[in-house]
Amino acid sequence: MEFAVNREQLVRALKRVQGVLSRKSNSGQSPSDVLLEADDSGRLRIGATDLEVTYDGYLNARVTSPGKVTVEGKRFFEVTSVLPVEDILIKTDDDNQMLIVTYRNNHYSLKMSSPDMYPELPSREGTSLVPIDGAVLRELVDRTMISVSTDNTRPMLNGVYFTCIGNGVVRLVSTDGHRLSQGERNASRDADIPARDGVIIPRKGINELKQFLSEFGREVSFAVAENLFVAAASDVTLYIQLIDAQFPDYKAVIPKKSERHLNVSRLDLLNSLRRIEILASERTHGIKIEITNGHMILKAENPDCGSAHEELEIEGYDGGDLSITFNSRYVSDILKILSSDKIEMALNEHLSPAIIREVGSEQYLFVVMPMRP
Repeated sequence: MEFAVNREQLVRALKRVQGVLSRKSNSGQSPSDVLLEADDSGRLRIGATDLEVTYDGYLNARVTSPGKVTVEGKRFFEVTSVLPVEDILIKTDDDNQMLIVTYRNNHYSLKMSSPDMYPELPSREGTSLVPIDGAVLRELVDRTMISVSTDNTRPMLNGVYFTCIGNGVVRLVSTDGHRLSQGERNASRDADIPARDGVIIPRKGINELKQFLSEFGREVSFAVAENLFVAAASDVTLYIQLIDAQFPDYKAVIPKKSERHLNVSRLDLLNSLRRIEILASERTHGIKIEITNGHMILKAENPDCGSAHEELEIEGYDGGDLSITFNSRYVSDILKILSSDKIEMALNEHLSPAIIREVGSEQYLFVVMPMRP
């Protein structure tokens, strides 16, 4: 195999797959290997998989001799990323044991593996891809992935629930049993997105999807094919193995009505939480919030180091005195990903879940379970 390729394009493609290469694989092939396949049409295929997440992409190349090899992807990326030239020549040695990277009068040799052992990559052939606004989907992912559970004994909570509810609207939901994040936006682009049943995209897959969408922007298409979520843009396809489980009835967690409502500055509350949680319990991160007409008082007590007290002004509250305790990090995570000046909190009793959303927007909704005082 021998081909010449633009170094910057090659490095960009190799950087894209590093998250997959770093994961463990159940296959016989090393999980750090990347697949390189050059063909007579002048295309270089770059693939990587851990059997749960797969990248498959193509670059233009000047192919002298077609062929297919696998090579350690992290080292190959590190070598090519530091070369000081625009184009590089890549070929196998006469014994087909080493991959040689050449520029000017310099060369690097990397040990190869047999491509025969490499897992067969998924194919999007015959898959009906639907255009979607990748920027909108990226925001939905970013604002809902914060609640994905890390408890592997409950696989149905280890991902983000993705569903299309008709008229171009896409809804994403995640919950870890202590909090819930829901986003719902019109994400249609060029064509309607038809309604379809929901699927669960796993935590590591959603992380790769976020990076994919960050790179490719609006011009993205997707499909759900058998047990895969497929995202495609340009000459790159991302395949994510779905979680085979039933997502819980998340609608039952969301309070149907709330007796108390208040508006508060998002940044003021976030900054107060950042300061006050320094003296919160390192185990529970519990912050007590006392609410009266016009004021919110935040308190933290830690018998090992001290206590903290902060007071904020609030608007629109007329529900009587209320004392409620939250994990400060759960609330802070929500405030960090929002962008509005003010947020609304909808509350009931001190052990009832609270709803947090941006003032004037129904697109995103967050539920936080209180802690027992």
